[in-house]
Amino acid sequence: MASQITSSGYVLHGSTQLFYETEGNKKGARSILFVHGLGGTTNAYQPLVGELGDFNIVRFDWSGHGRSSVPSETSIELYVADCEDITVVGHSLGALISLSLAAKRPDLVSGVVAFGPVKPPPEAGRVALGTRAATVRQGGMVAITDTVLSNAFAARSLVSKRAEVALAREMLTRQVPEGYALAVDALARSTAPAWGEIRAKVLIVSGGEDKVSTVAAGLEIVGEIGSNAQQLVWKDVGHWHMLENPDASVEVIKLVAGVKS
Repeated sequence: MASQITSSGYVLHGSTQLFYETEGNKKGARSILFVHGLGGTTNAYQPLVGELGDFNIVRFDWSGHGRSSVPSETSIELYVADCEDITVVGHSLGALISLSLAAKRPDLVSGVVAFGPVKPPPEAGRVALGTRAATVRQGGMVAITDTVLSNAFAARSLVSKRAEVALAREMLTRQVPEGYALAVDALARSTAPAWGEIRAKVLIVSGGEDKVSTVAAGLEIVGEIGSNAQQLVWKDVGHWHMLENPDASVEVIKLVAGVKS
């Protein structure tokens, strides 16, 4: 099923125009906030939303990403907006943002689906991120895109999911280099959420071939959060869980949001 957008446009967040899309406007329906990852846009979740018609859905492009404008600087905190009782679905850095929101506003977030969540990097990782940001600022998105993609998808997906790889490539190459670089800088400066403040039900989804957020890293996050968190590992999936395994992605979102198919 295709999207059935009920509203879209821009909201002013500080000095930045954030692009948003909403679907559904059902009174009493559960709400889902989708948070894309580094280099993504609202379209990262496009394969899923058509099967989530029982929910009210909000998607947005980060500042400096997609159709949102580029700020002078950004941070993890600036990506976290106030919401009402919701399930938050995040991918990669978007999963870290989602978990940060759950820690900051445990009264508002009832569930989190974290696809391949990243953690604040150690010093070596911060240096590598600084190099990536500098490369993008100097050479544009084309300087990193194909390397990022080859590392992000599972080997099988690179062969069998060519349309999905193309979608990810389109999202990456369409980014404004400075907007992408600012998000990389934000990740390099990021700090861990207050894990113990997370009260929501959390499902960490790890790809068995994910080199960005490994199975071990996902298990560490589960341990940090505690008994309200669980991990699910998908074989033959890399870091683009929603594109590589969309049907299962829909099912876990419904599960965490309290709707069984």
